[in-house]
Amino acid sequence: MDRPQPHVYLICPDTDTPSGGVRVIYRAVDHLNAAGIPSWVVHDQPGFACSWFEHATPIAYAAQVSPRPGVDLLAVPEVYGPALGSIAPGVRKVVFNQNAYNTFAGYAPVTPPGETAYDHPEVSGAICVSDDNAAYLRHAFPRLDVRRITYQLDPELWFAPEHPGGRPRRLTFMPRKHADQANQVLNILSQRGALRDVEVLPLDGMNEAQVAAAQRDALVFLSFGYPEGCPFPPKEAMAAGCLVVGYHGMGGRDYFTQDHGYPVPQGDIVAFARQVEAVLDAHRADPVGMETRARGIAATIGARFSPQAERASVLEAFCAHLPQSTERNTGATAIAFASS
Repeated sequence: MDRPQPHVYLICPDTDTPSGGVRVIYRAVDHLNAAGIPSWVVHDQPGFACSWFEHATPIAYAAQVSPRPGVDLLAVPEVYGPALGSIAPGVRKVVFNQNAYNTFAGYAPVTPPGETAYDHPEVSGAICVSDDNAAYLRHAFPRLDVRRITYQLDPELWFAPEHPGGRPRRLTFMPRKHADQANQVLNILSQRGALRDVEVLPLDGMNEAQVAAAQRDALVFLSFGYPEGCPFPPKEAMAAGCLVVGYHGMGGRDYFTQDHGYPVPQGDIVAFARQVEAVLDAHRADPVGMETRARGIAATIGARFSPQAERASVLEAFCAHLPQSTERNTGATAIAFASS
């Protein structure tokens, strides 16, 4: 008997504040549908949909969705914790783990081997978003099938425009990422006079397009996020032509290197302030040279994190976990969200 067409359901938190991880869930559904695999973002609250970015992504709601055991695939974010394996009993699941440093949230300090959701018989593996996170999961669960996707940067938003008169000496940061540390670094710089000719712009209360526009006209971006699965803001800033100083967040180690930015040890406030001051001084001494370097980095990062790379990696990762059963199964089970 012919195998029925599999459907893929990606559970997504009901949050309407900017989040790279949520954006990736929506894009993964778009990629799968474009490849002919019927797929949906699944929210809990009926009528909910993200509004901070434009999309036409198919959305379903948990109470109305009944994935078919042996046919469909359910992707569950790692933030659903120990109970994620029990969602939709009988249905094959994959953990969409976008931050491996959340993997053991909700678990006891010493959980016996074989007793995590990653060992659940219905969990076929994990999909992650960086080499760092893949290494984490493979080390913690040696028998787990771990696959990695590559995030994309929208080339219509994240590019480095020419600035014939030079970039404005503007410094940007995201207050939602360790605001206490941002406060310390900026005040140290201010006390030393390092910000005497610098505009400081917090990236707050903006949608995706507004953030991109701000970064395209900024000189330096301060990265305070950690730990991260694969942080968006530093790579977006690089692609927009910013000189990026700060934390790679662990998950950004494969691209946020000395070749592409100015990484500093996580939590080292003084080292952070010193590096920002050094970059600003270098730009004052040689603005053309520093901006030429930034444009070269932007081209490299944009090519690496292309829409084509994301699409290919999403299809490979999710299709690897589709059930292979050739028997038609008429059973269905409704999704009941676990508490995260």
